[in-house]
Amino acid sequence: MVAVLATAFLLFEIVARILAPTLDYDRVHIHALPGIVEEIGDDKRPRVVLLGNSLLMHGADGELLEEEISRATSGPCSVAKITPVGTAIRDWNYLYDTYFTEQNTHPDVVVVGFVAHHIPDQCELKMRRLTRHFCSLRNLWDCLQREGPTFDDKAVGALSHFSALYGDQPEHHWTVNSFTVPEFGRGARKINDILDGEAGRKARKKAEPDSSPALPPRTYQKLARLIETFRKHGVKAYFVPMPQPESWNFDPAAAEVIVDNGATLVDGRAITGMTQADFPDGYHLGETGTIRFTRFLARALADELSAEIALSP
Repeated sequence: MVAVLATAFLLFEIVARILAPTLDYDRVHIHALPGIVEEIGDDKRPRVVLLGNSLLMHGADGELLEEEISRATSGPCSVAKITPVGTAIRDWNYLYDTYFTEQNTHPDVVVVGFVAHHIPDQCELKMRRLTRHFCSLRNLWDCLQREGPTFDDKAVGALSHFSALYGDQPEHHWTVNSFTVPEFGRGARKINDILDGEAGRKARKKAEPDSSPALPPRTYQKLARLIETFRKHGVKAYFVPMPQPESWNFDPAAAEVIVDNGATLVDGRAITGMTQADFPDGYHLGETGTIRFTRFLARALADELSAEIALSP
């Protein structure tokens, strides 16, 4: 009986690993990260990486940004996007360590796009996803110690790292439901977009001075750690608070951490000409908003990248 169960588990694990790179568009992107990073090492300098989540995935056009920067600086550059859905500061720390630092490949510039709830230490913990996709054997133990507040969290993290069947379990459920329930995928994505937008609105309310006086202050040690990683490897870091349909307050403590640790803050919350119509789902930028934000970003980066081009061989 035990042998039968073990064999069945092994077969399911093999199938899960085969299916993993094609479960959804996000998994396709995640499994492409090693190739993206390898190409960055051979790209034209200055090499720009856009690091974030679905906000930056939808909000920035990599090809347009490359064209605008090249036009503004009269020189070449390359732009790569690393924007796994639903990620935040905790994920970005381990993602960068696993895919860049451990491969000894670094861009010249990193642009991190975010809204309020993406950068505090108190951001949502998604342990399965974190250890399955953004940790390596080298940093797994560090992740479990730092990010696993309970034994259960540590156990989930360890199992997820070594088992595709366990680590990607929610996505396997999604795949099965998509085959069995009509319009499941479209409906679930719409619900997720609504929930993402609601999370952003709640975060903006929490950032209001008098909205939640009893809440403990947010901390930003993970943010400081990420900036220190960039600085250590000679990467110029830009942190960009991104536009939303409604204005949101950016925590002065976060701004202080960014500036005091040597990164550059580029405030993109209010861009000329951008309106609520640029956010078709109430959270992510649509086509017109993407163009406006990308051109804003290109203008903000142009002066710095001109200096990078002048120094490159």
